[in-house]
Amino acid sequence: MGQTLSVPSTAKVTHTGGNDKYAYGVSEMQGWRIGMEDAHTTLLKLDADKDDAGTNAFFAVYDGHGGAAAAKFAGQHVHERMLKDDAYIAGRYTEALKNAFINTDADMKHDFPVQRESSGCTAVAGLLTHDNRLLVANAGDSRAIICSKGEGIAMSHDHKPENTDEKKRIQAAGGYVEFGRVNGNLALSRALGDFTYKRNSKVPVEEQIITCDPEIIERQITEDDEFVVIACDGIWDCLTTQQVAGCVRYLISEGKDLGEICEIICDHCLAPDTIGGAGIGCDNMTILIIALLHGRTKEEWQAWVTDRVKQRFGHYTPTELPRLYSDARVEGSRRRMAAWQQREGYTPPFKQDEPQRNQGGNINVVFQKADQLFTSQEDSDSGEEYESDNELPDTSPDSDGEGTSSSDPTESLKAQLDEFDREEEAERQTKKHKPDQDDSQGEAPPPPATNGDIVPADIQASPRDVQTQKAASFAGGDAPNDAVKAE
Repeated sequence: MGQTLSVPSTAKVTHTGGNDKYAYGVSEMQGWRIGMEDAHTTLLKLDADKDDAGTNAFFAVYDGHGGAAAAKFAGQHVHERMLKDDAYIAGRYTEALKNAFINTDADMKHDFPVQRESSGCTAVAGLLTHDNRLLVANAGDSRAIICSKGEGIAMSHDHKPENTDEKKRIQAAGGYVEFGRVNGNLALSRALGDFTYKRNSKVPVEEQIITCDPEIIERQITEDDEFVVIACDGIWDCLTTQQVAGCVRYLISEGKDLGEICEIICDHCLAPDTIGGAGIGCDNMTILIIALLHGRTKEEWQAWVTDRVKQRFGHYTPTELPRLYSDARVEGSRRRMAAWQQREGYTPPFKQDEPQRNQGGNINVVFQKADQLFTSQEDSDSGEEYESDNELPDTSPDSDGEGTSSSDPTESLKAQLDEFDREEEAERQTKKHKPDQDDSQGEAPPPPATNGDIVPADIQASPRDVQTQKAASFAGGDAPNDAVKAE
């Protein structure tokens, strides 16, 4: 699952748009992850030299791993590569999408931020053509669906290492699959970037251990098709294809705007904690909904879908969102959060207004306190263990507690050391001038020779002086006396 925050970042970046043919809403949320690695692209008018009726539209989601650089690069360049391709100019869109993925991957190999992070990203892109076709190109485990009469229809297939065809390619290129991961590490079998798995010079791009070659599915759009959803696996790990279609349809019938629907689904998928569920609901989340207007305004389209839901036209639409997490887990998380907030004196983090985004590759970074980070899933329930019935009083200068404080801790420590030295010096002087108890019996015998271990009583010193005497003693230990010298 990777590193997570002890408190999820639920701030969202959401925007909407539309024209005569489509309306869309998109939202992304960092969630439990320590950084945001998703990117997306929304282009209602892909062909700048054509009018709205003759242009294509392009929508894509890129889910990064190992850093945000690969997803950001893809969000900025995949559609640009496609527009420049001869196949696109000639109207061969399937070929153009494939070339765009492969050429972007080749360009990415020389991008310094991607090289530095050794990052990669999934890519799922939807091309809506001027002649009412939908082409979806996918590499990885993000997903696209289309809702037709309330039924969710998959427009992509997840590329997982355990899939038969994927596993054969991985093994043929010199890799292996262990615990459902490529070489025991990567949990998907196709991606942009990830060049560590693309070093076999004996096989083409399409046959590398990890390939950027997209799988492309095409569909002719009909009057029964209502909307398209493109999202990363942070959503699809929590909800099935049909559940997403049903949730969107239900929320439309409740009068929710597309951007608001995206936010509601992100919040609904967010796990209450990171304790259980194998990381489900703890990933970055990005969801994009495209309404197919069929000549209607956005308001007319919403009324049309609402009427279908109320008349129970097509596939059954639920009357509420599905329950993803148990009540006990949600309540336990709520109590831990309340305890954490009370202990830390938590206040919501400052949220800076972000500029409106245009194309993909914009990464939402939310700064967290350093003590909110932890690196293991098991640590997430440790909030209760830190509570204490006998907390130490606050001794800071601004505290109302009874503890004392110094305006300069360094001066306080120095004063204590000086006092300690004065007491030592007074003790030495007392012993030096004390009457010798052996004077009435004659001269006292000479003190024993210093050997580094025994210090005569009349020359006892402070610990610092003892260290100096030890350093000055003979290398062999005791100094030789006269008898030893004579022998």
